[in-house]
Amino acid sequence: MATISNVRLSIEDSGRRRSRVTVTYRICFSSCEAMANSVFHERVTLRGDDPVWDDHLITLRNTCVRATNGCIERTLTRDIANSVLDEDPDTIILGWVIGNKDEVYARVRLEPFNPSASRGDSNNVSAHFGPAGN
Repeated sequence: MATISNVRLSIEDSGRRRSRVTVTYRICFSSCEAMANSVFHERVTLRGDDPVWDDHLITLRNTCVRATNGCIERTLTRDIANSVLDEDPDTIILGWVIGNKDEVYARVRLEPFNPSASRGDSNNVSAHFGPAGN
């Protein structure tokens, strides 16, 4: 199975209530995956680290990647609204703002791609198609 390593997240305030988010990581494929031209579903998300459960904040990448020989280095950069990254809202007590620090991390996930069936239905057309008794 392909392996993911060296996942790094950096967040820089870019002004105007936005931050520049960069995620870098490395994907290494096995020689069998490369020989088979295996395809993987690649998903990169930002999550808020919390004691009970971690919140999904935003999906940065949701695509497919084909296995190659060896490893590939990936870099993903997006400008994200700070309101999305504010996973722990500030608490106001007696008029004082007590800022809760936000703990954000990136998750990179690869899953083998499995084709699946799909279908689509058209709109309904209502009419009388039988003899109308003209």
